[in-house]
Amino acid sequence: MKHILSFLAAVAVILFVACACEKEGAPRFEGNYTFKTGGTLSSRPSGDTSAELSDIAIVPESGQMDIITTDKSSGDMILTMNILGGTVVTFSAKADGMTLTLSAVKRQVSLSPPNVSSDLLRPLADVEVRGIGERFDDIIIFRLDYKGRYTYSGTEYEIVESTVDCVAKMNR
Repeated sequence: MKHILSFLAAVAVILFVACACEKEGAPRFEGNYTFKTGGTLSSRPSGDTSAELSDIAIVPESGQMDIITTDKSSGDMILTMNILGGTVVTFSAKADGMTLTLSAVKRQVSLSPPNVSSDLLRPLADVEVRGIGERFDDIIIFRLDYKGRYTYSGTEYEIVESTVDCVAKMNR
């Protein structure tokens, strides 16, 4: 009986350790994902620091994402986003423990002012994007930070804050 209890205790410890060992670093994030990005940018007329901030939505983007390791020992990775009906965006990234940090890239995003439905009338913002991602089960949630400028109705605006998320679900 003592041997059986000792054996069961050993199995329980092994199972606990095996379950507690989650992947960290680059192996945690590697893979192919389907993603969707959306959110809002808070902006004000350029140079007018006393102006009240106004929010403008970005046009949601979706597509395929690939995350590959370039150097396992350092956690260096590359993240590509192939946007449906759009361009490709490539980030240099660094995996550290449970987070993936995206280095800044410059790109353009379409904005969606209220009451504007035509793609031709939507302003484009020149932005610098960076962010941090965390993986939960088979989903990575990226919190993205957008900084930059755009012109709308003859006024140039500066982006002061952003609330933009990208949700990527692993393809199996």
